[in-house]
Amino acid sequence: MRKSTLRTIGAVVGVAAAAATVLTGCSSSGGGTSSSSGGTVTLSYVNWDGGMQAVVDEWNKANPDIQVKLTKPSGTGYTLYNKLITNNKAGTNPDVTEVEYQALPALIANKVVIPIDTYVGDLSGDFSKSTLAQVQFEGKTYGVPQNVCPMVFFYRKDIWDSLGLTAPTTWDEYAADAAKIQAADPSKFIGNFTAADPGWFAGLAQQAGADWWKASGDEWTVAINDAASKKVADYWSGLVNQGVVSPEPNWSAQWNTDMNNGTLVGWVSAQWAPNQLPSIAKDTAGKWVAAPLPAWTAGDDTVGIWGGETEAVTANSKHPAEAAKFVKWMNSSKEGVASLIKNVQVFPASLSNQSAPELKTPPPFMSNQPDYYSLMGTLAKGVRTFDIWGPNANVTFDSYSNAFGDALQNKTSLAAALETMQSSTVSDMKKIGFKVTG
Repeated sequence: MRKSTLRTIGAVVGVAAAAATVLTGCSSSGGGTSSSSGGTVTLSYVNWDGGMQAVVDEWNKANPDIQVKLTKPSGTGYTLYNKLITNNKAGTNPDVTEVEYQALPALIANKVVIPIDTYVGDLSGDFSKSTLAQVQFEGKTYGVPQNVCPMVFFYRKDIWDSLGLTAPTTWDEYAADAAKIQAADPSKFIGNFTAADPGWFAGLAQQAGADWWKASGDEWTVAINDAASKKVADYWSGLVNQGVVSPEPNWSAQWNTDMNNGTLVGWVSAQWAPNQLPSIAKDTAGKWVAAPLPAWTAGDDTVGIWGGETEAVTANSKHPAEAAKFVKWMNSSKEGVASLIKNVQVFPASLSNQSAPELKTPPPFMSNQPDYYSLMGTLAKGVRTFDIWGPNANVTFDSYSNAFGDALQNKTSLAAALETMQSSTVSDMKKIGFKVTG
């Protein structure tokens, strides 16, 4: 996520959300009407996930009267969300958009997306409370959760076997293994600390017990610099200072090279990694193994999430009923979820589909680990997330990239960077009209 893009969206959010209470005080109740003419409805859908066209094709084949046209956005993450906010007033947004959980509050506050309760009904019978909390605000539902993305430790089993190591089960073991790997071969690292992925750090903080935002009535509490987050930052500061982890950020050309050539022999990532690894480390198929994320206390199965998304119906849609029908089919029906598993390698949020037969076959890149999805199901049971994502998480994320990037470059405390994140987030929320403590 480019810093300039995040600053831009921060300014846009600031203007639109000034009159907000918590979130939904400035959300609209609908956008357009459903078709009753009996003609074919064509829905526009924006999504960047690889393999999504095959899912759309299956829907189109089964639903000749509601056709979906998929478009890949010019940018992902907040680059897309910025565009959605900008285009909302012009009425040019797609009917349906992919949106990550942490970004949904900002789109609600800016009236970009609408509640779909009328169309999808009660979802509580098929989704956990923690998952629904990612898409429900003040009693309204803004999407059907698509996936659960527990954080996972991936490692190169061939290299670990050659070093006589097994996957670490605690963060203390991870640190010890990091030192052993460096001692055996100074060109190799157990993994990296990335200043490019605030969602990555947020997931690690969740595992440690952090809760960055809370909302009660129209008042927010912000605690990004809490003890749990500082614990995580101090831990990684120690590894960085020892030189036993790489400071190379995820998704850079050099990081891709290091992942592919064995310089990086581990990756603290999330459930979706097998969908990304073919483009990151194309020569290493069948060499990676997934293991539970190391725990702070031996035997604790708590993990945070990194990523996860829903599909939301926009306020610009002239066919919200049909759009919501497509969203519900994709994320909760047997056929839709089966297609997502096969083509996008998701682990579904839908509880009834977490035992789908398609989950018995691992993702192609992980063909050496037949129990991959079984492991994901086990890890999903220990997921812990924030109670709510803040309405300006984009500002928080921008501040992370800046503050942690500077800390790595200047070799200063990562925990101190949390103070910058706290200050930036609170200052922005107050500026745009929210009541904030913390």
